[in-house]
Amino acid sequence: MSIYLYGYTLSDAPHDFEELRGVDNRSLFLVSYGEISAIVSSYDHDKLLVRGKDIFAHQQILRHLMDESSIVPLQFGLTLKDLSAVETVLQRNRDHLLSELHRVYRKVEMEIVMKYDVDDLFEHMVAKYPYLREEKAKVLNGRLVYYLGNRALKCEKFQAVLKKEKEVYASKVEEIISPWCAEFNKSRVPVGEMEVGTFNCLVNRERLKVFERSIYEAGERFAPDFHFTYNGPWAPQNFCNVSKIHYA
Repeated sequence: MSIYLYGYTLSDAPHDFEELRGVDNRSLFLVSYGEISAIVSSYDHDKLLVRGKDIFAHQQILRHLMDESSIVPLQFGLTLKDLSAVETVLQRNRDHLLSELHRVYRKVEMEIVMKYDVDDLFEHMVAKYPYLREEKAKVLNGRLVYYLGNRALKCEKFQAVLKKEKEVYASKVEEIISPWCAEFNKSRVPVGEMEVGTFNCLVNRERLKVFERSIYEAGERFAPDFHFTYNGPWAPQNFCNVSKIHYA
């Protein structure tokens, strides 16, 4: 038997666990230390079992919790040996957790993805930057560099121009959207060729509507060559610094 952790919240935050079932189909409860609490459930195994139904349950619990109040969410899979260990974590990390909870108070995370909306990216770029046409005639080891399936990857000048253009447009998007965000980050996860960037936004709940309007404004400004999608609201997974929480 051990304890499974979902995240942390303020002790006086309103949470209704009565109808919830989390990982291992167990009920949720709070373990509190002063102003902060850990959201936990009992876990029947000493070692974590990675099961699809439990991963889904974890994500559903986080979504429900963030609808009710502000939380510092944890990734799936954190267990501690007993309630005493949970209390020790709260005691050792009180100041950091309290700071994080106040920083994300009444805020949610939104994700924006900007992509090119063109049939052929190489031809689109050549039309904008005619000097790229000379790349079509390049020969490498007796073969044309420009050929279907791998032409862009073989063209260094194309890659350099594309990278620069993505940086310029990402900066323009930030100028439009970031004023409506408490925090704004461009994801460092590698993106596909058609993707300009993925942006993580920490947004006050009261500003969600005006934030969404800023996305529509960006979409209209950069149409028809680009399109935007956005997802959320989510618990602020990309904005809470859980790496500084000490469990040893």
